[in-house]
Amino acid sequence: MADPNNEVCPDFASAAYAEIREDLIRASAQTEAQVINRMVVSWTQSHRQRVDDWNQEQEQEEHDAAEVAQARALQEEEIRKRQEADAEKERLETEKKKPKMNGFNATLTVGDFITPHPAQYAISKINNFEYTELWYFSPDGCKDAQRSSQSTAEDGYGLTQVDNAVLALRPLSAFKASKHAIPDHELSFLTFLRAKNTFLTHISKAKWPQSNIDTLSLFFWHLENHPIRNNSDIGDLVVLHYASRVRQDWHDRLKRDDAFNIGVLNENLIRSINDELWDKVRSAKMSQVGSSKFES
Repeated sequence: MADPNNEVCPDFASAAYAEIREDLIRASAQTEAQVINRMVVSWTQSHRQRVDDWNQEQEQEEHDAAEVAQARALQEEEIRKRQEADAEKERLETEKKKPKMNGFNATLTVGDFITPHPAQYAISKINNFEYTELWYFSPDGCKDAQRSSQSTAEDGYGLTQVDNAVLALRPLSAFKASKHAIPDHELSFLTFLRAKNTFLTHISKAKWPQSNIDTLSLFFWHLENHPIRNNSDIGDLVVLHYASRVRQDWHDRLKRDDAFNIGVLNENLIRSINDELWDKVRSAKMSQVGSSKFES
């Protein structure tokens, strides 16, 4: 449809409209001038209506176009925000996977004593709140870790889960127990005491619950100062066996959320272990006597 605003009123007095004028004159009994005026008025009214219709149609089209443009802009904005959110999420995930290096205190110097460093296997165990033999924290265990770290075994890597979500590469040494490790009850008592001190230091660094650290500290203190060490020839061995069995059981029950207070010693269990070990001593002596008689 053409724009009616550009239309021009026809010349109804011209020869082109002579027949129409004559028909209207006969039908209306009006003069020619009246008929021409009537035709102009009629066209003008019709023209105004067409202009109004045209303008309304243009306004509606412009309104519709504006709504479409607005909807498109909102959609594009939504897409942009979603893309930005996805990009930010990806950036955060990538950032989370990046190794992070902490800063340092410029006014702090190295201490007078450096805590011995046990094997990565033992560190992984305590980071996961799992049981590990105290030998790994003894001088021999730390020396073994140093030797192992220089071997080709650490050239291999395996996957482990970090924070229950992210998979990370770790040296295979973090998964492999040392072939030189021995249970707690086979340690000398002096080695046991030195190892437990290093152990307590490392579980504190591993962010164990303070209540668990405190009760373990009390556990070791009570064992170190237990009267059986002075009242029995095998007192140290009894304490070592008690420590080995009870600490293992405590960790097993922690996993089941059924752990006891390890800082409170069970004297009945200590006496039972004492009797058990004395029975072994007597059996060993009887076996030696029997062997001697047989040889003689």
